[in-house]
Amino acid sequence: MNYLGKHIIDIDHIDRDFIENIFSITQRLKTQNKLKKPFDNKNICTLFFEDSTRTRLSFEKASNNLKANFHNLDLSTSSVNKGESFFNTIKTVESIGMDIYIIRHGSSGAAMFAAKNLRGTVINAGDGSHAHPTQALSDLFTIKEQKKDFTKLEISIVGDFLFSRVARSNILALLKMGSKVNILGPPELSSPKISDAYDQYNSLYPGNLKFYNELKQPLINSDIIMALRIQKERFNKETKVDLENYKSKWRIDKELLDQCKKNILIMHPGPMNEELEISHNVAHSDFSLINKQVENGVFVRQSIMQNIFEGED
Repeated sequence: MNYLGKHIIDIDHIDRDFIENIFSITQRLKTQNKLKKPFDNKNICTLFFEDSTRTRLSFEKASNNLKANFHNLDLSTSSVNKGESFFNTIKTVESIGMDIYIIRHGSSGAAMFAAKNLRGTVINAGDGSHAHPTQALSDLFTIKEQKKDFTKLEISIVGDFLFSRVARSNILALLKMGSKVNILGPPELSSPKISDAYDQYNSLYPGNLKFYNELKQPLINSDIIMALRIQKERFNKETKVDLENYKSKWRIDKELLDQCKKNILIMHPGPMNEELEISHNVAHSDFSLINKQVENGVFVRQSIMQNIFEGED
C-alpha cells in the first residue's frame, strides 16, 4: 500500500507489498513489453529545478513506452527566471492540464508541498537531501534481478550520507525488504545527526542497521557495495571534507575488492566522480551493476506510472 494514495513522495509512505507489486510489473514489462492499452489520453510533465541526466531521460523514455504525452518544462527558459514562485509555477502547469507531475527540486519537502497543492499525481524525482524513491526502487529491482534474497543480504553503503537523498531512500527500502545495511563513511559525512535520524529505523528493524567509521572490516561479509556520490554542490561553509583524504581512505577500488567476497557486486546511483568515490576499472568491471541500474530505471519508472494510470481507471 502507498499511504499517500496516488503520490510517490518517499519510501516511508509505501510498504513491502507495494514494492513487490512494482517489481512484478517491472519484470513483466522487461520480458513482454506489451501494453494492454496505450495511455495516449494521459499527460506527464517533468519539472526539474536541478540538473539531471538519468532520471529525467528515463522518465521521458518510460512515458514514451506508455504512449503517454510527455512534456518537459525547461526551467532555464521558463518564467522562474522572471521571479515566478514554485507555487505559481506548479499551479500554472496544473491549469494547462497534467495527470502526473515529476518534480526534482533543491529543497527538501518540495514534492510533498506540490502533492498538497495539485490535483494530479506527484512523483518525487529527488528533493534536496531528503528522498529519491524511484532511484531506490530501481536499485532494489536491480538487486532482485540477480536472484538475491533480500533477507539474506548484507549491503554496505559508502560515502556521503550528510547530503545524499539516494542514501536515505535506499537504506529504508533495503531495511523494509529485510536486508542488513552498513553505513560507512568519514565522520564529516556521517555526523551524529545522521545516526540520530536513523534511530527510528533501528527501532523498527533492530540489529539490521550499523554504523562504521572504517571501510575494510564491514566489507568482509558484504554481498553488495554501493558507493555514493560526493555531493560537492551541496557543501557549505561548515562542510569540512578533504577530498584527497577521502579518495585514499574510502574509494572503492580493485585492491579493496580483492579482500572481499569473490562474488561481491558493485553499485552506484550515479553520476559518478570516478577515481574519487570509485575507480574506473571497478565501475566498468564484470561485477558492476551500475549500467544495469540505469537500464532498470526506465522500466521501474514505467511500472510506477502504469500502476498509477491503471489505478485511476
